[in-house]
Amino acid sequence: MEKTIRLNKFLSNAGLCSRREADTFIKMGLVQINGKTITEMGYQIQPTDEVKYDGARVQQSPPVYLLLNKPKGFVATSQGGKINKSVQELIRSGVSSKVPPVGDMGRPMTGLLLFTNDENIRKKLNNSKKIPMVYQVLLDQAVTKEMMDKLKSGQRVFEEIQKVDAISHISGKTRNEVGVEVHSLSPAVMVKLFAAVGAKVIQMDRVVYGGLTKKDLARGTWRKLSAKEIGFLKMMS
Repeated sequence: MEKTIRLNKFLSNAGLCSRREADTFIKMGLVQINGKTITEMGYQIQPTDEVKYDGARVQQSPPVYLLLNKPKGFVATSQGGKINKSVQELIRSGVSSKVPPVGDMGRPMTGLLLFTNDENIRKKLNNSKKIPMVYQVLLDQAVTKEMMDKLKSGQRVFEEIQKVDAISHISGKTRNEVGVEVHSLSPAVMVKLFAAVGAKVIQMDRVVYGGLTKKDLARGTWRKLSAKEIGFLKMMS
């Protein structure tokens, strides 16, 4: 006989909320089991049941949050499928199941990449326009003031006007290298944004993601986020 578990305990074990909060969510009709809304207190679920909270699937295991300093040559994609030199190879030693990255990052791109199996926060982070990010970008030519002004005023990328918050040359580097502050712009958007002002990206490194930095995180290594960091990300998203 398969072991059942109370629905509120399942939600709590998944790291979504406390049991008391889970009872409130259930009463509000925010929880579905196999597509059916459940408002019954004490409802028992089977290990094979699909549980959704507010439309997003709840993981059977506690959520995992990892931060990787991605090296060049690996690819991150949320689309799935078999990929040569996937970033999954770099975090395999720390997780028992596949934990997808938040957003995509091509082989030439490096820097901070977040992973989580918490579908609620993944969805919020991917759709958020509020996550502060900092990139260091090397281009095929010197970046002029005119280019910077155009990037700050906005350019059309993927049918939307995208712009940077701040951009400047980096002390001690060539005029081809800049530091860029943005909110929730992916590496792919950044590449297109520079192309819109006539510059080609040679190398790009994401050095800040939300409140997370590369401090004590060597290229190619990863670490788990602290409870404080997870809470901060949830507030921002």
